[in-house]
Amino acid sequence: MKSSNIQAKYIWVISDGSGSTAERVLQASLVQFEQENVIVERIPDVRTKGQIKDIIERASKHKGLVAYTLVSTKLRNEIATRSNEYNVPTVDLLGPLLTSLSNFLASSPEAKPGLLDKLDHHYFKRIDAVGFAVKHDDGQRLEDLRRADVVITGVSRTSKTPLSMYLAYNMGLLVANIPIVLGLDPPTELFKIHQKKIVGLTVKPDLLVSLRQTRLAQLAHADINYGDAKHVKDELKYSHEIFRKNPKWSLIDITGKAIEEMANEVCSLIIGSREDLLEQRE
Repeated sequence: MKSSNIQAKYIWVISDGSGSTAERVLQASLVQFEQENVIVERIPDVRTKGQIKDIIERASKHKGLVAYTLVSTKLRNEIATRSNEYNVPTVDLLGPLLTSLSNFLASSPEAKPGLLDKLDHHYFKRIDAVGFAVKHDDGQRLEDLRRADVVITGVSRTSKTPLSMYLAYNMGLLVANIPIVLGLDPPTELFKIHQKKIVGLTVKPDLLVSLRQTRLAQLAHADINYGDAKHVKDELKYSHEIFRKNPKWSLIDITGKAIEEMANEVCSLIIGSREDLLEQRE
């Protein structure tokens, strides 16, 4: 709550894109100060010298500060000129980093407006995808299954969760995973979505026995059948029966494969490429 006896301090955040990244950086810094009456105004899509002159003049009248992320050297120089002319303090949030990277990489930046926002968009999209994967892990939130780009299914210890997380964080896909349990029918929600979204995972019995016995050693209380060779074979046989009944599902044998290899195979089987899958969602 603002106190009436404290004079307001104004900060303008300007950017050649949306300015959302610059504002987040500024707000993260402001929390370190016990200050009231700080008014932050974001001005996006700043592309001309005239816009900069107007902003600097406003900042001068209010004795404010200007923070900016501009990739154009010409516009950054204009801010330096106008801020000196009007005696306005400024903070370049991007220029020093671009200069250091340019020297380090022995290369010039592309200077394309809005690239920072594009990167920021994809980063938060991946974070949202990870959140979706966590909430839809191990058969949770089946009522929301239609939103998934990919649904992974298979018996326990076939890498459903690690694969879901990899696809989410590295490829930005919305992934749910559902276990196949011996003797239980798959949930009806699985058959109400587009069947080509579904990927079944299988593995060689010997490897699955080894994986489960390792897991059993880490658990204080567990079903001893979990790592039994006959039980494992029965589970895999049951899962293969389900896969055969659903020929539209894709099937991947994960034996000897790294997560990256599995992820690429999922994408190629489902759509052909992760870009196509993302475009289809949007």
